[in-house]
Amino acid sequence: MTKSSVVIVIGVLAAIMICQGTDAAKPPLFELNTMDGEAYKLKDELGKKVIILDFWATWCKPCLREMPHINEIYEKYKDQGLVVYAINVDNASAKSRVKPTIRRKNFTLPVLMDPSSEVLRKYNPTKNIPYLTIIGADGETVRDFSGFKPGDQEIVERIVKEELQKLNSEKETVDPSGMDQDTEESMEKVEPEMMNDGSKTDKE
Repeated sequence: MTKSSVVIVIGVLAAIMICQGTDAAKPPLFELNTMDGEAYKLKDELGKKVIILDFWATWCKPCLREMPHINEIYEKYKDQGLVVYAINVDNASAKSRVKPTIRRKNFTLPVLMDPSSEVLRKYNPTKNIPYLTIIGADGETVRDFSGFKPGDQEIVERIVKEELQKLNSEKETVDPSGMDQDTEESMEKVEPEMMNDGSKTDKE
């Protein structure tokens, strides 16, 4: 193979890797049901919330060690724009164990059901759990965590705070009426001029 051919091959591989990296930033869309059978669609919250997806099972001991930390983060930041979904991958025969486990552990985060592990497979083809994904303010994946190590929760919280700051700073630039600050200021300047024009007309 000539040097020019090698350069071309490397260039093609680099382009493929770049494209794959771009696609990987987009979280796979899905629709799952809650424990009570209500439908949830990920697309409804992308770009509107900071989202944590935490895949777990009742038989997974590392999952049950991790989840109290994630539940604590959820309670701390849920009023600031964070949503957390504990996606359970127990099969259909073990579904009855999910609610008792949630109650026994005093978890308050919402639970979604993925009994076929179809959604888990989209996010993590190896299907290892616990597996956690953080989706940022821009609706793209920020970071994934495979397994749980002490201290991971501190990294998760730091990322959540950074993404919430981005999310809320974008909201602050828009007035509740739907007008940004520049538009509102320009309207305040126009109104007095309109009033002056009207007073001149009355005098005439």
